[in-house]
Amino acid sequence: MSAKKKKILLVEDEPLIQDIYLKKFQEAGFDITCVFSAEEAEKLLRKRVFHLVILDILLPKEDGFSFLKKLRKEKNNIPVVIFSNLEGENYLNKAKKYKAKDYLIKTNYTPSEIINKIQQII
Repeated sequence: MSAKKKKILLVEDEPLIQDIYLKKFQEAGFDITCVFSAEEAEKLLRKRVFHLVILDILLPKEDGFSFLKKLRKEKNNIPVVIFSNLEGENYLNKAKKYKAKDYLIKTNYTPSEIINKIQQII
């Protein structure tokens, strides 16, 4: 990672998961911002520049896939990593369709492994 901190937006509606990853990414030298909804993420992406979005699928009101679809429709090519417990071929296919960089099942990785994967992407 370069000397300048990489900015990550974590879209996750579970406070405990947000807290864990906020601390872990900060310890790893990232500048991470957490929001609870797609609506909050959309507002932030209009105001600030991020290098990557980590996106949960099950969110209040608007789900992660409809948010990602909207991003791509707006020609926003920011790298997005899906971060969910939803498994299945249909979810993977949707992630590929909307050009997600990766699809990570939360329970399959430790926070350190997630950070390593993110470092490989950005």
